Amino acid sequence: MCVTYHNGTGYCKCPEGFLGEYCQHRDPCKKNRCQNGGTCVAQAMLGKATCRCAPGFTGEDCQYSTSHPCFVSHPCLNGGTCHMLSRDTYECTCQVGFTGKLCQWTDACLSHPCANGSTCTTVANQFSCRCLAGFTGQKCETDVNECDIPGHCQHGGTCLNLPGSYQCQCPQGFTGQHCDSVYVPCAPSPCVNGGTCRQTGDFTFECNCLPDTVRNKRNRALRKGQANLKWKRTQ
Repeated sequence: MCVTYHNGTGYCKCPEGFLGEYCQHRDPCKKNRCQNGGTCVAQAMLGKATCRCAPGFTGEDCQYSTSHPCFVSHPCLNGGTCHMLSRDTYECTCQVGFTGKLCQWTDACLSHPCANGSTCTTVANQFSCRCLAGFTGQKCETDVNECDIPGHCQHGGTCLNLPGSYQCQCPQGFTGQHCDSVYVPCAPSPCVNGGTCRQTGDFTFECNCLPDTVRNKRNRALRKGQANLKWKRTQ
């Protein structure tokens, strides 16, 4: 409802549950969220509210007692921030360089001591590295030579050690990661762009390409252009 003064000015008289210059906000204190005897204070122009807590309580909704460990014992060390989770539990957010439940440990992983993609964890100011497969050592800095263990490559294949892994170089007639499969030239077909594979021997093949494919035409045009350019340069 609009109330008008004798001088021509006026204001909006809001019904219960609304506030603001034009009654455009719902009263945030209608449902009082303030706990433990706290008082809800509405900011009429913003449509927001804050809680004015009773003595002995704190928090956004006055939900925490000032006897909470975060206020009494200040458990988070080395500049850590204490966050209240319930009436008597908390969690510490540590400053950079510290870790642990109470931020009591120096973060030994800060210097990234673990190599080759390994995972670093800090325990009691010491670091521990969890290595990826194929690496070992305190910092996972040593490559495991899988070829020292016989039997990786079958049918006379030669084992070649690689960083973090190994590779089998298979003799003629065999293929696969461990040279454990018989090599069939056209299974699967190595030919691309729709070409058809034809086996020409026990270990040989040839590709029969599609005639005048787009790529063939493009390659011929490119070769022709290069030939013309070369001819012009020699003139």
